[in-house]
Amino acid sequence: MNNQLAILISDYQASVGAAVDMMHRSGIPRPLTNTDWVGADMPQHGELEGGVRYFKHGYGCAVSLPTGTVDFDFGADGEIGGFDAWRLAGFAGDKLPEYGFADEDALTECFKAEVAAGSLVYSGYILYYVADDTSQFLSK
Repeated sequence: MNNQLAILISDYQASVGAAVDMMHRSGIPRPLTNTDWVGADMPQHGELEGGVRYFKHGYGCAVSLPTGTVDFDFGADGEIGGFDAWRLAGFAGDKLPEYGFADEDALTECFKAEVAAGSLVYSGYILYYVADDTSQFLSK
């Protein structure tokens, strides 16, 4: 896999993990499925520990961490390792060149190449996962 893309994905997944951990510590349980998340009885927006803001949407959540906002969706079985090019670009924001991508188009082109090469696997609905990476299933 392209090294710059691998680093961006790793950073994104680490931030999602930190956000989900913070949500749990703040009393928001991790859902067993993405449809459980949709039906969760909780405010659409609010604050987590330390005044960190969140916004619940559809199958996911946007959390404004001190390091930047991370927007993610839960997978069908509550996984948190999924991503797409749009979420990666939003996460990187103006730091995209620091990850080696001139702009969002360059990231999208690289992303599509890795999908074609089999390095990234489509979930069937929005999200992609790193091929042969089962870690997103182990931390449920």
